[in-house]
Amino acid sequence: MKKIAINGFGRIGRSSLKIILDTPDLEVVGINDLMTIENAVYLLKYDSIYGKYNKKVSFEGDFILIDDHKIRYTAIKDPAELPWKELQVDVVIESTGFFTNKADAEKHLTAGSKFVVISGPTKDTPTVVHGVNTEDGKVAVFSCASCTTNNISPIIEILGRRIGIKKAILNTTHAYTASQTLVDAPSKREPRMGRTAGINLAPAATGAAIATTKALPQYLGKFDGVAVRVPVPVGSISDITFVTEKPTTVEEINSVLIEESKTDRYHKVVAVTDEPLVSTDIIKSPFAATVDLEMTRVVDGDLVKVMAWYDNEWGFTNQMIRQIQEL
Repeated sequence: MKKIAINGFGRIGRSSLKIILDTPDLEVVGINDLMTIENAVYLLKYDSIYGKYNKKVSFEGDFILIDDHKIRYTAIKDPAELPWKELQVDVVIESTGFFTNKADAEKHLTAGSKFVVISGPTKDTPTVVHGVNTEDGKVAVFSCASCTTNNISPIIEILGRRIGIKKAILNTTHAYTASQTLVDAPSKREPRMGRTAGINLAPAATGAAIATTKALPQYLGKFDGVAVRVPVPVGSISDITFVTEKPTTVEEINSVLIEESKTDRYHKVVAVTDEPLVSTDIIKSPFAATVDLEMTRVVDGDLVKVMAWYDNEWGFTNQMIRQIQEL
């Protein structure tokens, strides 16, 4: 059984813990975050999106207690000083959003972990999307990219391999995140991210398409995209438009996606639906992508649009856990 530690107990960190507790071959032995243990337990127990946790949660001293599980809790700033050697940690989920370069992430190795998985895009580590380039994850430190990269990469890989893609562009209609603000305020990232998230559509840059080309380098320079942040707390949909290498039809595109969703490679990663879903219907879906077959379009034989839903927290975290199981 692999022993897991979580550094950063935010949305992804808490989702990771909940999923791992229901995953037989993984065990969480340590959690590190700078908030108090009281706050950590409260946020684990009560969730505004996913509801009240169905397990008994409390704490005792420096331990979080979940049913019969006892997990060490620390609040240490420097990853190199974390007790991973003492806890015999195999894999650290680095989900603070701060230690995203290789040198910083490797501090977890110094502390005693064997592997580090970064829950966000990076510039200097391999990018691994489970199902797409799973084998590239056989390294000590790697990134699982972003929720949107995990959503679109399988679709690009499948249709590129089966139909052929010359070039593509993405627009993701994306739930708001903690990088935005509750009321209008200055933003270091970009001005529109400082506008009130709950009442605005906010066009934004996204690195998801570029990150996809790290997992699928044959599309470097041929794939880019944008995002529109919208006033829902979770539940997003990607809109991929691309030019094919050969003439195709809606029926062929959908048939390929249905077929691939049943393969060993993608049956846990990609789902398809012909039901009229809306964003709340995708909440807590474990899939990286749920293709909305009714929305597939083909113009003049080679201009294609495919749309795919995703829970930008739960679906992404499941992808990360699947990749950890491969280590």
